[in-house]
Amino acid sequence: MTKRMTVSSVVVLLAVLLASGAGATTVEYVSPRQMGDESALVVRGKVASVRSFWNEAHTKIFTEAVIQVDETYKGQTAGEARVLQMGGVVDNMQMHVYGAVIWHRGEEVLLFLDQLDTGGYRVAGFSQGKFGIERDPATGEPFVTRPLEEGVEIVGAPSSRGEGPLGASARVPLGEFVKYTLGER
Repeated sequence: MTKRMTVSSVVVLLAVLLASGAGATTVEYVSPRQMGDESALVVRGKVASVRSFWNEAHTKIFTEAVIQVDETYKGQTAGEARVLQMGGVVDNMQMHVYGAVIWHRGEEVLLFLDQLDTGGYRVAGFSQGKFGIERDPATGEPFVTRPLEEGVEIVGAPSSRGEGPLGASARVPLGEFVKYTLGER
């Protein structure tokens, strides 16, 4: 009886563990300061376009977001940044990557980007390097908001959901956040 109960418990435990990992991507926490130090490019801008396409071998789908850069805080850009990631929809075929960045044309964002060999960029820390920008309706002042992390499990994140200014608040003035993450450059 004890052996049967132990085997049953192990089977139930395995089923729970496998089910909890389904539909999620696990990534290691990267602090905003660390992203600021390690990113090749840090920009604020608007998503000008989003397109998905097959790779040359027709085995993977990628999505490219073109960001019209309004302000560059680190690195150099020629007015736009092309951000590439796996996943997307082409010809009714979907390749889904849990936790990948979701792009919306026209949204204003603050991005921490890593350089790719192809000349484009990828979001630092998987999806952690994309922050939303909200504007105060009365003053137009920009505020940084926490990124949405649906479908991604961040391992090693502080319990306050981030150190620094976003650890205590859901939105922080853009200038304060940039100064905190990049310091005086």
